[in-house]
Amino acid sequence: MKILIIGAGETGFYIASEFSEDNFEVTLVDENPHQLKVIQRSLNVAGILGNGTSLSVLESAGIESTDLLIACTDHDETNLICCLLADHYDIKHKIAVTKTASFIKKKVISQYIRSGISQIINSTMVTAQVVMETASLASASEVSAFGERNVLLVGCRIKKGSPWENLYLREIRQHNENSQFLIASIVRDGKSYIPRGNDQIVRGDYVYILIPSSHAEILNNILNVRISTNRKAVIAGENLIAERVASGLLRSHYSVTMICSNEVDANKMRKKFSHQKRFQVMQGQAEEVKLQLKADVTVSSLFVAVTNDDHLNIESGIVARYLGAGKVICVINRQDLIQPAASADLDVVISPRLITARQIKKLIRGREKSLNYTTISETNMEVLEMVTSEKATILEKPIKEINFPHNSLVGALIKGNSNVIIPTGDTVIEAGDKVIMVTVPEGVPKLRAILEGDTGNGH
Repeated sequence: MKILIIGAGETGFYIASEFSEDNFEVTLVDENPHQLKVIQRSLNVAGILGNGTSLSVLESAGIESTDLLIACTDHDETNLICCLLADHYDIKHKIAVTKTASFIKKKVISQYIRSGISQIINSTMVTAQVVMETASLASASEVSAFGERNVLLVGCRIKKGSPWENLYLREIRQHNENSQFLIASIVRDGKSYIPRGNDQIVRGDYVYILIPSSHAEILNNILNVRISTNRKAVIAGENLIAERVASGLLRSHYSVTMICSNEVDANKMRKKFSHQKRFQVMQGQAEEVKLQLKADVTVSSLFVAVTNDDHLNIESGIVARYLGAGKVICVINRQDLIQPAASADLDVVISPRLITARQIKKLIRGREKSLNYTTISETNMEVLEMVTSEKATILEKPIKEINFPHNSLVGALIKGNSNVIIPTGDTVIEAGDKVIMVTVPEGVPKLRAILEGDTGNGH
């Protein structure tokens, strides 16, 4: 597949890195020569200097033979124009990335899609959704859903004092033999692997767990995560993400306090939520201890920092953690600040650009017959969902007798509409089962051949 990306900023970099690792042919277009050189030093991609709304630039970038165009500059209008221009070259898939409020309305999006744009992804809306998903489970740093949300992939950091610290997997299984969950992957020092019984979990590991959504709350008990008895949330920020998160939390019966940095935005939010009795606004600097004390952060079950200033989000998150907030979520845009923020004892660090890149890759995987898909942070491992075909050669065989690709694991099965099974070696896969697989990109073609009877190349 040949992919053309318009915009070599951090969103473009993330998208390019996700696809270039899968050996797709990627070309980046940007007006900043320095940015192009930086990316080309890091990734195996081609770079074209110029404006993505110029037909001559698009043609020099090979648009006539492009399979997928992704427009992700910092300007929504530019992205939409690029996709509309690409429609004249009969490109099959055209994705525009937006972030403003104008492009979160279904009516507006449908009009553009009728004009030839395949998909509009609003990074603001996607980020707010991820904040809500991670807020819903106290022990989770990230959450992805599979099936009809019947299976969750939960990511969490092993911190000092965790019940799993220094335990071997076989010990965890023995201690929780009646609990339905599977440790699908461990990320350590940027490398991910599928663990076995003799593998040990150590402090600092990032662990991915597959669990039926109906059992998800048991993770809080297993991991000894403190559950706040109240539903009080404090949000630092007055942008569109803050507004959407506040709306979601209010619908989930939280009481919400929003901290705005200036009186104009504070009044705007008061007016926006004037009908909500469980909403209040405070004005000031979110990192100030006195202001957070006044906002009752010490007894809040949730603190969310989503301002447009990454440093402010980190600083206010650290203060909230010090004051005892139940769960601290921070949104970080700059790539170089993600790891420092993650090491600052914050519960969740969310990168809108990384989330957007994964959402795009998920869309492409969806067109390749995977019902659902996600990647494992900082690694090339993937978790994807496939339906077992009647043509599959592995039907009625126990899993332990199936020759799956190296570095692959059957994480969960969904039989029928909602019967979730965390499998053992004796579990049998049947036609029509939804199979949640953990694998690496090179294992996908063989998995399709095994499960779906697909003999293609997987791309």
